[in-house]
Amino acid sequence: MNSLSYNIIAPVSFLIFSFLYLRIAKFYQIYDHPVGRSSHRARTITAFGIFILWGLMTYCIFFPFVLKDFFIIGLIMMCTISFIDDIVFVKHFIRLIFQIFALILLAIELPFDYISAEKWPIIIACVIFGIGVLNAFNFMDGINGMLGLNSLVILLSFWWLNNHSVDMQGNIVRFTSPEFLYTIIVGLLAFLFFNLRPKAKVFAGDVGSIGIAFIIFYLMMSLIFKTGNYAYLLLFSLIGVDAGLTVIYKLILKENIFVPHRDFLFKKLVHVGKEKHIKISLIYAVFQAFISIIVIALPLQRKFSAQLSVLFIGVVFLGAVYISVRNKYTKQRIIRINEPELDSE
Repeated sequence: MNSLSYNIIAPVSFLIFSFLYLRIAKFYQIYDHPVGRSSHRARTITAFGIFILWGLMTYCIFFPFVLKDFFIIGLIMMCTISFIDDIVFVKHFIRLIFQIFALILLAIELPFDYISAEKWPIIIACVIFGIGVLNAFNFMDGINGMLGLNSLVILLSFWWLNNHSVDMQGNIVRFTSPEFLYTIIVGLLAFLFFNLRPKAKVFAGDVGSIGIAFIIFYLMMSLIFKTGNYAYLLLFSLIGVDAGLTVIYKLILKENIFVPHRDFLFKKLVHVGKEKHIKISLIYAVFQAFISIIVIALPLQRKFSAQLSVLFIGVVFLGAVYISVRNKYTKQRIIRINEPELDSE
């Protein structure tokens, strides 16, 4: 099948999926019910992120034997256990075991032929890093548009680089199938149609956030291994710095980092700063797009020291912004907590 025909089939496929899933979810009561830590107040259809498996099925029907087998198995594993967790609670330990095994499968499929280093230490590093990426994306689903918009920015960056990136010798390389990228982007647009609203009609659920993170992490590592450009890590630096520094903050306070919380900066902006969900999601997406454009435009492929310098400067700058904004909203929270006591006196 040619790409032009598939460009029509994929949107039609997701249109059918959206119609079917909304009816099935309502019939089987697949809802996310708000609790004290939630960022919403009304029950909302969840696990719409199962569109990833629908898209994978559609893609593999028309383009069999293109994606790596272990990657497909790992993605199906992650989406399956995450979908079960959306329906009934699954213990953190069990989810972690699935994440580790799926990430090992993912790492095995990375293009190691393009790097000169021992394989297993890199696989172990990818698993540890991947766990952080998966769980960082998992917390984004509670803010309307946050997961969809930021993932869309990252995937559009991948789409551009897949057509224009070069390796360290200056040769043009492709690190994934363009049709697969197109499939996930169209699925994200279908999700955003129902999620990017003042009152979201659907949430991606763990199956969506974990599944998208798994795909993005695989594409990111494939891109870096094939081009040798480590500065591309900045393509998801905004949420990465937010998640990383938040984890450090919670570890300093000796809090459980695996329990859902509102300590991410984007959640503080909504809950403490009383900003609108869509506004914060758009700010994050635009800021990340700006960073991505700079990183893509810089000619860093053959300069390892320059890559590390850009990566270091980018992380330090974003870290400084994070600390500055976080301190501002932490002070606001303290003032609001103390206000009732002052009034009562």
